[in-house]
Amino acid sequence: MNILLLSLGFVGLVVVGLTPHYVLGGILALGSFAGYFLLNGSGEWFPITIFILGILLMILEVFIPNFGVAGILGGILLFGGIYLTYDQNIGKSLIDLSVAGLVAVILAIVLLKNGYSFGNLNKLVLENNLDRISGYSSSKDYSEYLGKKGVTTTTLRPTGKVKFDDKELDVLSSGEQIEFDTPVEVIKVEGSKIIVRRV
Repeated sequence: MNILLLSLGFVGLVVVGLTPHYVLGGILALGSFAGYFLLNGSGEWFPITIFILGILLMILEVFIPNFGVAGILGGILLFGGIYLTYDQNIGKSLIDLSVAGLVAVILAIVLLKNGYSFGNLNKLVLENNLDRISGYSSSKDYSEYLGKKGVTTTTLRPTGKVKFDDKELDVLSSGEQIEFDTPVEVIKVEGSKIIVRRV
């Protein structure tokens, strides 16, 4: 039952991140995590707090390329929250987190292969078209980069940096994660927002 609840919580997070059904995924994640900690916890807030911080850092790792620091710290905090909930039982904590993580990874792979992407989280990225035609004025206009090719200097998750000739700029991928030192092409420019895809 414990593994099931934790796995359903991680499934809910994957649904939030990769599908348009973020409300359903959010309800599933919150309900499952709440059930998990109510069944196993001693009523203390500290394990729940560090578990939530761990989730937030894992999400941050997806959007901000920082060489895995947030992801590693997030994983440690997730484990710490479960470990403290289980009265410091390393074996049960490792099993629960490993199984739940494996289920989430498998689901994410299946969804990504079926056309879903982190592009569904565009609500976290400015969607309004802030261009001159729409009446907005920006100090930086990168329209000249439309169609230009460059090479990534960081991993795009989906944000990161790309070098165009001798200039390095902040860019946003079209939804997929693009690895370091990968050729990309600018497919859309919205004011100072440069969107690229893998060449």
